[in-house]
Amino acid sequence: MRQFASGGFRLWNLAVEAKVLYTAFCFLILAGIVSSALYYGDLVGGGLAGVRRYYGGEGEAALAVAGTPARVGPAIDLPSEAEVVAQPIVVAVTYRKLLEVTHFHLFTMPVVLLIVGHLFFATALSPRAKLGWIGAGSATVVLHIGTPWLVRYTSTRLAFLHALSGAAMTLAMGVLTIYPMVVMWRKPPARGPVAGPEQG
Repeated sequence: MRQFASGGFRLWNLAVEAKVLYTAFCFLILAGIVSSALYYGDLVGGGLAGVRRYYGGEGEAALAVAGTPARVGPAIDLPSEAEVVAQPIVVAVTYRKLLEVTHFHLFTMPVVLLIVGHLFFATALSPRAKLGWIGAGSATVVLHIGTPWLVRYTSTRLAFLHALSGAAMTLAMGVLTIYPMVVMWRKPPARGPVAGPEQG
């Protein structure tokens, strides 16, 4: 930590063992990002319809007849056994489940953001570029954690925000993770000539 606290610290100055450790960390974070994308893809399935179905409880039948007027009076339409197997009952995610998922992500994602952000700070990018990427990473993490609540309690039409924030978060976290690895292992930049003591 003393290295990070020093003003002139840069990633290429790290000892080889520290580079190996931080590189392993970055690779594992990238694996986590990929596995999260695959998990959400498998969990909700079917793109935006899957997000609406999982978080909002909107079934395929509701998606198909959206915008059609409701029937007057009760109607009982019992599906065949084949239709029941093909279209399982869809129930919106419960408040408790949503709270559980949010709780878990609020205690993990900020830690990941903090660590890759500190590695990103040790690059030679301009303060403006650093602020931009750190801001993007922070905003997308917050938005992605919050979008399930919007889909569940506001409108299933906001499902696109979950997909959009996930893609944006993957991009921002990817840059915050990959760029420090590249900087860490590259050749240090050449320094200008050092002025010697004046001769007199």
